[in-house]
Amino acid sequence: MKVNVIIERGKDGTYGAYISSDNVPYGLIGEGKTVEEAKEDFYNSYEEMKEHYKVENKNFIELEFIFKS
Repeated sequence: MKVNVIIERGKDGTYGAYISSDNVPYGLIGEGKTVEEAKEDFYNSYEEMKEHYKVENKNFIELEFIFKS
């Protein structure tokens, strides 16, 4: 499933990345001082969620991300 990931710059100058879809049964966020750091943190969150679902023996929906700012 393809989902849009919104990247926004906060008032403090850092960046945040989040999924902009209600069709995904879990939430993901990423944060960083740069856009690249936010993306990297976002992908780390995705891998951690995938591992959590595996441990819980739940079906994990694989996603493809389209980053937008």
